[in-house]
Amino acid sequence: LILRTYVGTHVKAAAFFLSSFPSTRPSFRFSRTMSASNDGAPPPPRSDITFESLPWNLNHPEAHSYVHLTTTSTWNSTHYDPETDSGGVCDDCKPYSATPLSIYPSNTSLNYGTTIWEGLKCFRLPSGAAAIFRPLKNYERFQRGCERMCLPAPSLELFCKALQVAVQTNGNLIPPFGHGMKLYLRPMLLGSGQQLGLHPSPQFSFITFVSPTGSYFQGKTSSTGLKVHLETRYSRAARGGMGSTKCCGNYGATLLPLARAKEAGYHDNLYLELDTYAPGSIDSAIIQEMSAANIFLVLRTGEIVTPALSRGTILPGVTRDSVLVLAREFATELIPYLVQSTCNKSADLIVSERDVTVGDLRNASEVFVTGTAAEIVPVMSIGTNMKLLGEEEFHLDFPSGATLPGGPVTKTLLNMLREVMTGDRKLTTDTGDGWLPNPYASAQEFRLQVSGKKRVE
Repeated sequence: LILRTYVGTHVKAAAFFLSSFPSTRPSFRFSRTMSASNDGAPPPPRSDITFESLPWNLNHPEAHSYVHLTTTSTWNSTHYDPETDSGGVCDDCKPYSATPLSIYPSNTSLNYGTTIWEGLKCFRLPSGAAAIFRPLKNYERFQRGCERMCLPAPSLELFCKALQVAVQTNGNLIPPFGHGMKLYLRPMLLGSGQQLGLHPSPQFSFITFVSPTGSYFQGKTSSTGLKVHLETRYSRAARGGMGSTKCCGNYGATLLPLARAKEAGYHDNLYLELDTYAPGSIDSAIIQEMSAANIFLVLRTGEIVTPALSRGTILPGVTRDSVLVLAREFATELIPYLVQSTCNKSADLIVSERDVTVGDLRNASEVFVTGTAAEIVPVMSIGTNMKLLGEEEFHLDFPSGATLPGGPVTKTLLNMLREVMTGDRKLTTDTGDGWLPNPYASAQEFRLQVSGKKRVE
């Protein structure tokens, strides 16, 4: 999910392992011919990998290569020159398993957590071409994270080229066409210099690694929706903190409460703005998001609502934004399914972002979560556990989420999203970015597609 995008602990561990100094082992120069066929499409998927059964994890690392650049100040033309389409980003691509990175004890990111990252997905279209889903949204969030963590932001040109190199070098790891399967891309930026003082790092590393994966919840929920624990004791983020920044510590804070929730039989936690929660008045508490996914409610009044970003405590997920765009543009198409879900023939569909309370859950006919890895997944129940976790009692069932793909609205939005991802549904909304840029296009053409622009002949 991704919500915020969903991430697995094994992939997090791999990302953390890469928080280091540049390796002294040799790298090889990237070449489009390494993985691309003559027509610019990706090569066939590897025949020795059963992509359909891959979990959400770091899979087949022995087959990966990753991009790694360093600087002591800012990124410049030695790292990438868009005029000549050349630079270090084209040279510094290393075999993943054969090229571990050395880590010094005083590494700034290890000591002070100065690591940000993004999660994107590359997949095959029915035509056989490859696409990366909405990378400009990830880049914009990456830029904001750089500012928050005192890291030098790469240019859009460098960011895009790193994605292209990572995809084309690992082209035979792009799964065959099929929903849920993807080549997951993780660009990272971290303080890789050595120091003891609490200062911005004297050196920085920009890394992009990959992994072929399935859906985040593959093998975890079978054919059911999510059983969600309402977390009333642990905080994921507070106002003025890092909740809206995709940084490593943002996820580390969820590990203990997530482990406790899973021990009690839940799939994940739904977090609260803890300063709005008072025992005995749980309905007034404002909800945030899951451990790594945004949440939506379909209310019986006709409102499709998700928590607003204005508090700065939740991540602005790319799938979250995509669902909002789809629900607004195709509202007329959604109304029959909204009526079916809510049993309210007079319901007017309203798509909103606002503070959402626990009390709003009582008026929901459907609840679902969104993220890069999971796309859209229904929720079948939300509750606390007084016996095992000693919490205030609260429980709600959502029958429409008991089986996949969920209730009428959830299922329709998922179908719409997948139709957009396969090119079968066209948007007229100008979102300011391209939704399906082709990483096998030329560098210049790819950047134009990322920005939602067309080449002027």
